This record gives sequence, C-alpha cells and structure tokens, in this order.
Amino acid sequence: MSTFTIRTSLLNDLPAITEIYNDAVLNSVATFDTEPKQLSERQDWFKLHENPKYPMVSAVSFDEQVIGWGTLSPFHPRPAYDPTVEFSVYVHREYRGLGVGNAILEDLINRGTILEYHSIIGLITGSNIASLGMAEKFGFERVGLYKEVGKKFGSWQDVAVVQLFL
Repeated sequence: MSTFTIRTSLLNDLPAITEIYNDAVLNSVATFDTEPKQLSERQDWFKLHENPKYPMVSAVSFDEQVIGWGTLSPFHPRPAYDPTVEFSVYVHREYRGLGVGNAILEDLINRGTILEYHSIIGLITGSNIASLGMAEKFGFERVGLYKEVGKKFGSWQDVAVVQLFL
C-alpha cells in the first residue's frame, strides 16, 4: 500500500467502520463486545463523535477505502472527568503493521492537544502487545492493570490502563 490519509470520519464511512469493528469483535480481544454491532446501532454512537469535542477519524487509502479509524470519547460520564478522554484505534486486518494505527493515534493526540484535554486514557487488553507497544511509542505510561476483568473466547483477560498527559 502506497499512501493513506487521516481525516475526520464521515457518515458514509460508517459501514466500513462497523465492518472493521465487527471483525475485532469476532476475532480478537481488542474489544470486550462479544456480538457484532448492526449499522443502525452504530448510528447513535456516530452522532456522539459528530461533536467536535469527541472526534472520530478515518484512515483512508488512495482509492478512498476506510482502512482504520479512531476516536476520542468521554472517559467517564461525571463532569469532573471532562478534561480526560479515552482513545480507541481499530485497523482493518489487511493493513495492520503498516503504520496506520500509529498515524491514527498521532492524529488523535494532536486533536486532543488542540481541544486542550489534560490527559488521554487507553484501556488495552493485556495480551494485545501491538497496541500496548503503539501506546508506549507515543509516550503513554502504564498506570494500572485490571486483572481478569473480562472473559472472551474462554479465557480471562487483563486490561492495562495507559495514560498520556498533554
């Protein structure tokens, strides 16, 4: 793959975003969802990210295919948590290891800085070495570990908490 760009996600990206997410649901421990999401379910979720305060970005190939996406989302619903957001990054299986996830996370960090967030949190499955490495590459520190908080594919999963101060 020669090039891709990162841009604000568009509503017509939603089918590809949903497909990428559902692949993670069915084939990885990157999410603790266990059932694929319907496109109709994701439309309300997408509306949250139409708010500039909680951006969603798409990685788009030279032929305009969505090959990855990421979000900054509210970390917690209580108002005192507003200066902190949580990031999510998902990459189409055929494009992993090509720098797409890094580009998405870098863009989200830049947007978080512009939006004047104090910190960004990531909740990453302990066995997801690639995602933990990506976060550490951008300066996220491991600040906690939830042990055996989820069970997927018959195995208990830990969740590492990573944080970056902006």
